[in-house]
Amino acid sequence: MDRTGSKGVAYAEHGGCVVKAVRLFDFIQFDGGSWQVVAQDGSELALKNLATNRIRRVPAVDLLIDDSYLPDDPRPLPSLENAAALERLSPAARDDVLALHGHVHEVLHGLPPGSSPGSTPKPEYDLTNPLQARIAAKLTELATRGIAMTERTMFRHLADYRARGIGGLADGRATRQASVSGRTDLRVLALIEAEVSGQKDVSTGTRSRVIARVRAAAAKSGLDVPSDATLYRILKKIEGSRHPFGNATTRRTQGNRPDRSWGRQAPSRPGELVEIDSTPMDLMVVYPDGSSGRVDLTVALDIATRTPLAVILRPVATKAVDAALLLARAMTPLPMQPGWDASLSYSRSVLPQGMLPGDEDLRSAIAAKPVIVPESITVDRGKVFIGSTFTAACERLQISITKAAPRTPTDKPHIERFFAGVNSGFTQYLDGYTGPNTVRRGKDPAAEARFTLAEVQNLLDWWLVAIWQNRPHQGLRHPAMPRKDLTPNEAFAALSSVAPQVPVALTRDDYLSLLPIEWRRIQPYGINFHGLHYDSPDFHPYRGVPSGLPAPADGRWEVRYDPYRLQAIYVRDHKKGRWIEASWTLTTHLVGPFSREVLAAAKKALDRRGETVAGRDLLAEINRILTTPAGRAERQAAQRTHLTPAAVPAPEAPSRPVVDPALMAPVPIQAPDPVVIDFPRRRHGRRIDLLED
Repeated sequence: MDRTGSKGVAYAEHGGCVVKAVRLFDFIQFDGGSWQVVAQDGSELALKNLATNRIRRVPAVDLLIDDSYLPDDPRPLPSLENAAALERLSPAARDDVLALHGHVHEVLHGLPPGSSPGSTPKPEYDLTNPLQARIAAKLTELATRGIAMTERTMFRHLADYRARGIGGLADGRATRQASVSGRTDLRVLALIEAEVSGQKDVSTGTRSRVIARVRAAAAKSGLDVPSDATLYRILKKIEGSRHPFGNATTRRTQGNRPDRSWGRQAPSRPGELVEIDSTPMDLMVVYPDGSSGRVDLTVALDIATRTPLAVILRPVATKAVDAALLLARAMTPLPMQPGWDASLSYSRSVLPQGMLPGDEDLRSAIAAKPVIVPESITVDRGKVFIGSTFTAACERLQISITKAAPRTPTDKPHIERFFAGVNSGFTQYLDGYTGPNTVRRGKDPAAEARFTLAEVQNLLDWWLVAIWQNRPHQGLRHPAMPRKDLTPNEAFAALSSVAPQVPVALTRDDYLSLLPIEWRRIQPYGINFHGLHYDSPDFHPYRGVPSGLPAPADGRWEVRYDPYRLQAIYVRDHKKGRWIEASWTLTTHLVGPFSREVLAAAKKALDRRGETVAGRDLLAEINRILTTPAGRAERQAAQRTHLTPAAVPAPEAPSRPVVDPALMAPVPIQAPDPVVIDFPRRRHGRRIDLLED
């Protein structure tokens, strides 16, 4: 008997039970002294100090719950370990145990179990008879019922019942636990385990391949191998959830699980922990040149509230500037982001009626979405997140960065679950959905694609604020309501009441400061930015004037630009401490937001024709893409946007009408230079309105 516990509380272990008790005249340890219980008055005990003979009155309850109390001889209780033994048996085995229990109980107590008080036992089972006589009578009774049992067996049942209760009467074969290997040599079992573990990174094979390799390895070691049937049974028990003979992708994913119990991150306030990651989206969209392709989705997700702080879509692999821009958008509400209103207006004009709500409904939904300032960000080790652009932005904003383990997506499980939620709740309802893998992919998702990247971006922004933020999430539960799932907006409200956060949003100047930077000279016509001309009336004092900035500027001016919204660039006027917004000189020719991918598409078209990428040729190619789709892919893209066909203007015309979908009326736009382009075998064309990426 061990009389001291981990906290100094006395206990006694009898058959697995821990009991605390006190009796008269017990010698006990209490309150740092030795005492004897000398009297009891109701619920109070009189304790005599053995060192000073002082009498102390203590309630019995206070004595038993005190950590310093050590009892003299606790009263044991029978073990309740097998109280639920019948629940672990099959119905047939349970009926056999209950029948045997009735006979054993009658032999020991004279009456069957469940007899009413005052019942008289049968004469042969009267407790005045010796136990052996009662056993003999019971064996005779069983023999008349056709049940053969020896006296030795009955004595064994009585002993098991006294020691373990009704659970001791169960047949050991019904409760015996079978091992994985049975009687197979443990060294052979180790060979099988090694072969199953080795299937993680190899191509999927069959079980017969594993068995053949196990037999070959066992032959080298001189081990006896059981039959194939036994090896197949062992394999079935060892496989578990590792999928050694299933899909290779699933097997590698399961292999990334930690060899320990799952941990749980429980941030107590919004912004305490944010995860950022990118993944290819299961959707085909229309590119600016009329072709179709997939896009990357980059997200910053707050763990405490499951609120996506910012999302960015782009048709190519994410660059380092995208991570910094994601951080800027996370801390800037949508209406405050330069160029967002123009993008939304265009998407509303070309999308089917009702897909995007009106300005009032949209802004009310955006206002309900919380603005959260990140404190700590968990990222993977990709170049996009460990580059100097992103780390410098986090350092400036005093945001700590935590790097996940290499090739361990389980370090960011919440954002991986968010990606799955976007696919199930949003992506699969759009035309061009590709499915999670080739097995579930349609015949030609590229031909079904009809939405451009800017349209999908605006639709996703609306879905996040209207649907995701108001949908209950299983990972958001309050301890007082463990069965009630909260929405991200409700979780933010609950946490903000306990740990209030001061709403902070970046200003327009702060937002522009996080955009990528380049250096350009202000020419008399404006700024030439990647072959595109930008101009502003505020350039008048600086045309042809050096900025005076040292290297790397070398007299050029600082230019900031949004890679996804190239309708305008932003030039820093360091002399007056302001930003000058310069618009693209051909922006009136373009209804939708323009992006750098249009420029890339024009250059590719010139490269395919073997022409030089000169400024005049490049602008001509951009005008061709914007106004007259020539190729089959471009014509299909024009049909997907549901735009009215527009006649191709004559090259020598000094001006030409451009359809503004917001006004649905021709607006005469003066062309800067007439560009003569020869399109053989072309009679009619349709305009492609290009969207941002």
